[in-house]
Amino acid sequence: MKTLFEQLKTLFDYELYSNAATLANLIISIYDTNRATLSPQEHFGTLVYYAESLFHERRFREAETIYRQALQLKRLLTKNKSPNCKTTAGSIPGQVDLQSEVELKFKTARCLIEMKCYRDAIVLLQSLALKQRTPKVNMLLSKLCHNHGHERSAIGTYKEVLKECPLAFEAIEGLLTLGVKGIEVNSLIVDATMAPQCSEWMSSWIKAHANIQARKYTEAIQTLRNIEANTCLRNYHQLLVMIGECYYHNGDYEQAYITLKRAHAMQPQSKHGLQILALLMAKNKKIAELEKLITPSPSLLNEYTSEMWYVMGQYLFATGKYEKAVYFVQKACFQNSRNVEALVLKAEVLFQVKKYQQGIAHLRYGQQFAPYRYEIHKALVDNYLNMGRNREAQLQALKAVKMLGESARMLVLLARTYMKDEAARPKAKALCIKALEMSENFLPAVYLLSEIYLRENDVATRMKLLKKHVMLSKNSKLHVMLAETLNNEKDHSGALEHYSIALNLDPSNRVAMSGLLMVGQNKGSTSSTASNAGASSSYLESMAEDGSDMPENPLEMIEIRTTGANEMESESDAMWSDLEIEINQ
Repeated sequence: MKTLFEQLKTLFDYELYSNAATLANLIISIYDTNRATLSPQEHFGTLVYYAESLFHERRFREAETIYRQALQLKRLLTKNKSPNCKTTAGSIPGQVDLQSEVELKFKTARCLIEMKCYRDAIVLLQSLALKQRTPKVNMLLSKLCHNHGHERSAIGTYKEVLKECPLAFEAIEGLLTLGVKGIEVNSLIVDATMAPQCSEWMSSWIKAHANIQARKYTEAIQTLRNIEANTCLRNYHQLLVMIGECYYHNGDYEQAYITLKRAHAMQPQSKHGLQILALLMAKNKKIAELEKLITPSPSLLNEYTSEMWYVMGQYLFATGKYEKAVYFVQKACFQNSRNVEALVLKAEVLFQVKKYQQGIAHLRYGQQFAPYRYEIHKALVDNYLNMGRNREAQLQALKAVKMLGESARMLVLLARTYMKDEAARPKAKALCIKALEMSENFLPAVYLLSEIYLRENDVATRMKLLKKHVMLSKNSKLHVMLAETLNNEKDHSGALEHYSIALNLDPSNRVAMSGLLMVGQNKGSTSSTASNAGASSSYLESMAEDGSDMPENPLEMIEIRTTGANEMESESDAMWSDLEIEINQ
């Protein structure tokens, strides 16, 4: 006949954790009434099994309390030098000793992290002697110290992890993020680097990460592409994600979209790269594809990470449902307060609902730990310009250029702040020209410089600029701008041609639709041109009636008009309501 403690152990060994937690609670209640029920060792073991069962059931607050009771009893048994404090789990090689002080403190720290008590978790783990700390303890302590400003401690504990586990990639990346040189990191894992299976790519991998941390994205892309082309990692999902993110941070959104989409097709369930892919889908007006990323699954809400909540928020923002979007993006921020994409998106949503100061506060918070992110600076500048606070926008742009260095997009960001002041417009012009010297086909610089030429009434130079760039890139907005210029110069045939090309590139371009209709109705058009325009008028009018109201520039955030509720409804709307019901329960 088994005792209650033996029955509890059986339940735990068979991973019936909810049953084990119930029985453990019952046993503790009996023990409080009759101390003879359990020996000191069985009492200690009951507390450990109870805490572990609660932990597995994700009842972290209760588990943390029981773990602390177990630790207190462990110290008492050790102090009394009782043989009952010895455990048997450690006698089996490779098996975790659940009753050891190290394991109890590690699990207690995990509970504290789930409860957002990060400082308490750091203090608890640091109470372990250096010789007691296992790699998993050092890794957890490293992350906590890294995220909460204890950089020197984080560097030391990351290095301790690499001594035992040289291929702990998070430790390698953590050291590089904290400013440790790539050569030094390489020296810490030299044995792994020289291994036959790692020798052809490991050093290059570290070099690429070092370039990423130094914001040398062009060099990082080149190194990662070489790894993809010349090593056995050519089909490695995480490698593609890194390349796509480097393209994104370097401002090459088209290549970023292509690469991240390829990575997502390789592993659709992975969260890595998902946020940036969703953002690029929204920027490129791929709303149907974006919706496929976030098909809700109410039964799996516990598996939803910060990245998944972000994708939901991005979809709702892209479809103009700001009140719902702010809820989901707040969920993303709550799960990961350092999620830069989520902070920027939440700020954008707040700006849309006229809560400017709250939006700015979120961006300022993001600047504290990610001051190098272009998206934060751009969102701040855009908001200040929209609010008419031009001087603050200018100061923010100057600060961004100083911090991130001169690049084509940084110069254009600064140039935009000079546009409202006619006296300062020559500075904007000079900055755009310099940006195009740095990146010949940087379209935002082309758009802004074209606008400057228009305001200066320099039609010939504007036309020359646009004709050059429509030959270099297939872009709907460029053709519309050139068509408008040609139409103003009475070249209706040329205008008709470029409006038509713009519509071929982007059938939803309303400016091209209306421009083509206007040219077709122009009295000065030739009979053949009028015939062509008339033939397309009914087609264009039918398209206009469908109500596609999207901007031409694929790099601008989409704002879908909210009138006509049925226009943006999709097959997943019923699922969204189910999701909200599940969340609110």
